Amino acid sequence: MEAPDRIFSKQNRLTMTQIALENIREAIEKGVLKPGMRIIESQLSNELGMSRFSIREALCYLENEGLIKTIPFKGVTVAHITPKDIEDLMKVRCALEELAIQLAIKHMDSDKIKVLSSLMGRMENALDTNSEEEILNADLRFHQSICEFSGNGRLLNAWMPLASQIRVCLKMEYPLFQTAKEFVSTHIPLLEIIVAGNQQKATQLVRDHIYGSLKRIIPAYDKEG
Repeated sequence: MEAPDRIFSKQNRLTMTQIALENIREAIEKGVLKPGMRIIESQLSNELGMSRFSIREALCYLENEGLIKTIPFKGVTVAHITPKDIEDLMKVRCALEELAIQLAIKHMDSDKIKVLSSLMGRMENALDTNSEEEILNADLRFHQSICEFSGNGRLLNAWMPLASQIRVCLKMEYPLFQTAKEFVSTHIPLLEIIVAGNQQKATQLVRDHIYGSLKRIIPAYDKEG
């Protein structure tokens, strides 16, 4: 018996759940949906033009990412990120990225350096238009690329669920710099040491980079609170 021409249909389009997930996640990351704000399934269903089932599935993913929480008898709200949450996040992030940068340097080649240089260029080019969103997107992609270049799939899989909360923290940190250029410039030493191939110094730099963020965010958070 001959096999059919195609067993499975092509999965070349995002599912409704994925579209809902990306839209709601982006609204939270950009601060459109603010901490404590109630999320109403029917409203999102109408605005996005999709079933409540797709919205509900997307919300399950977002709850696993720590961006929303379900409160008994009250419904779903955007999660408040506490100072303890931020500290825990940064500690786990640091452990992963320290290992990632060590492994990435072992596997580094000219193509990977071009990718990181291009992302650094995106951040710098975004200074001309003062595009906070583009700077933050390129920043997150820079760190994600380091994890990808580690060649360790489990490490990347551990880092990816943290990405949305890291993005929220970046948005909190960004206005704490006097200029956007100062924010972007914190990545230059990282790129330079990766190119130089110094694993020991790269590990220390990525630790300083992440804990530097933590030291800026927490006092500002406490003051705001």
